Amino acid sequence: MILKNAKIFSEGLVHKGAILINNGIIVEVKYTPDEKDYKKLFEKNDGNKVLDCKNKLILPGIIDIHSHLRDMGQSDKETFFTGTKAAAYSGITTVFNMPNTKPPAISGKQVNIWMEKAQNNINVDVGFIAGVPKEIDENEIKKIMELGAIGFKIYPLNPLNDIDWDNTENIQKILNISSTYQIPLFIHAAFSISDKEKDRILNEFKVQEYNTLELHDRLNPVEMEEKYIEFVIENYKKHININRLNPKNYPIVHFCHVSCIQGYLAIQKALKSEHSLKISFEITPHHLLLSHEIILNENNYGKVLPPLRSSEHSQFLFNELKDDKVSLIGTDHAPHTSKEKSQDYLDAPSGFPGFETYPLMILNNVFNYNLSLENFVKISSENPAKIFNLKNKGFIKEGYDADLMIIDKVSKFPIRSQNFKTKAKFSPFENCNSAVQIWKVFLRGTEINNENIISNGKIIRASYKV
Repeated sequence: MILKNAKIFSEGLVHKGAILINNGIIVEVKYTPDEKDYKKLFEKNDGNKVLDCKNKLILPGIIDIHSHLRDMGQSDKETFFTGTKAAAYSGITTVFNMPNTKPPAISGKQVNIWMEKAQNNINVDVGFIAGVPKEIDENEIKKIMELGAIGFKIYPLNPLNDIDWDNTENIQKILNISSTYQIPLFIHAAFSISDKEKDRILNEFKVQEYNTLELHDRLNPVEMEEKYIEFVIENYKKHININRLNPKNYPIVHFCHVSCIQGYLAIQKALKSEHSLKISFEITPHHLLLSHEIILNENNYGKVLPPLRSSEHSQFLFNELKDDKVSLIGTDHAPHTSKEKSQDYLDAPSGFPGFETYPLMILNNVFNYNLSLENFVKISSENPAKIFNLKNKGFIKEGYDADLMIIDKVSKFPIRSQNFKTKAKFSPFENCNSAVQIWKVFLRGTEINNENIISNGKIIRASYKV
């Protein structure tokens, strides 16, 4: 297939040109082609298919490193098919899937069942992040690694495995696993507030007038996120020093959905102190663009963990993104049923769908000159491919997978969650305007944003020396 008359983003610049795709691989990228160039491309075109891109912009497919595809006892919220269909329609061609399934994916047996359930039911490529086995069982960890898990997820607030992640000894054990096998740890950074403090805040809420999104923020304060990040970093450095590690053997730690100034600065301070630390972090679109001050018809639609913070945090984080100081974005796509979300605040689960708003809202800032296109492509595609060693993905280059999205700027339109492909038909971005049209999305050269979609996504499996 040839994609002609396109604007192609590659190596920091937009070029007019054409792309030749054979057998799902980018065979040739030709800039400013003339008639002779097109003739040569046509001669090499195995499928004889040609798509006129009508001067639209081609970007690498988005790699979303944080999502919850549900299924596995939670198919009322989402299935592998509906979740990855939502991703496919959004220009997201690769996702990492989190392990809070029912039962949780914390054993080799359960992770294998999880992956088999996804096989032939995914519309984009999916990498699986497992939970840590009970008692941090190294033999069970090896079984999970042999299945190709991308990494292990740590939930201090609600452990999947009865492990106390506030305990230094347990953190040291899991850091040793990461160091030994060079497998990433994905950490939801948060300490719980005390029951006494929780009661005080809830009693205060009864007499003061502020919305439940601010209440949620106060019950899960920035101090607890900052404190846990510092706790992990302190243990990380301690582990390096005690074991006298060479930088190539440093543990790999990734902080999920950093939401506040203090947590962000704690990570940056550590990275500046020693550039060889294998520490990364992501920020979500909602923590960049929304605050707990937003007005929603149903406040629970904006309930998420970490909570939406005050606007000073979102403005600060977005400015850091603009200044090219943020390397990764993850949606934390977390679908729930509308019935669950309509419960009282304390009973309603945290989370909302993120695939179908991410590119519309972030690229809208690109089109409005609030963010550079180069920066967007770095955080959405290039950096996740490099940081998580995803071979042949994230770039428009010869020899790479033809995972592509073709977009255009159109007249502004409001986001309507009723049109989402995910099962979760609600969003805190409801009625926000975007001028982004996602025209075509390709996974290894096959168009995947259409109703005749065939599930040709693959499971991404990491390889470790076990």
